[in-house]
Amino acid sequence: MIRINLLPGARKQPGTPTGSAQGWVIGYLVAAALLVVVLVLVYLGKKRELNEQLAANQALTNEITELERQSANIDQVRADLEQSRQLETVVSDLQRARYGPTAVLMEMSRILSAGGGPTVDPQRLEEIRRQNPLAAFNPTWDPRRLWLSTVVEEERQCTITGSGRTNEDIAEFLRRLTLSERFTNIELVRTQGVEDNATHLVFIDFELTAEVIY
Repeated sequence: MIRINLLPGARKQPGTPTGSAQGWVIGYLVAAALLVVVLVLVYLGKKRELNEQLAANQALTNEITELERQSANIDQVRADLEQSRQLETVVSDLQRARYGPTAVLMEMSRILSAGGGPTVDPQRLEEIRRQNPLAAFNPTWDPRRLWLSTVVEEERQCTITGSGRTNEDIAEFLRRLTLSERFTNIELVRTQGVEDNATHLVFIDFELTAEVIY
């Protein structure tokens, strides 16, 4: 038997989505797809940043390792440098001990030579003359008026004994030693008048101490 529906509009089959429902489904699907795309893009961006940071960390680690390798022997290098300095000091001391006494005796010879004088900076000597003319040495002094008996030096401490015609001759000798760059801490220990048995002339024996510089 054939049935004919005379009511307006055809009856929809149950379970068939309407046009409005289909639009929402499509919208959800599009939104979900866009969300997935955005999440993928964010993931790729973060992964790229992570890879860059890991590469930077690795480069920094390599640099630290290289610096540690280069500085691994720094203590040994410092020890070698210190040993080298000590050796240089020892050699320098030996050189001074070898040539120092000779230099001191040469200075003594200049001090006690006619027309000679101590080794002193000319500007310093001129300044001394301006401040106190009596502190400068007398270039016309006759060194034959004074002679030395002993010059003993030990550990740069020097003891000198001798005789002079007068106290002024001994004073001139002291001035020259004081001005010399080879002597310091000059100290007159004693003086004593002595008569020569042969000539019956009175001389002044003296003893002084000084520190030699070389």
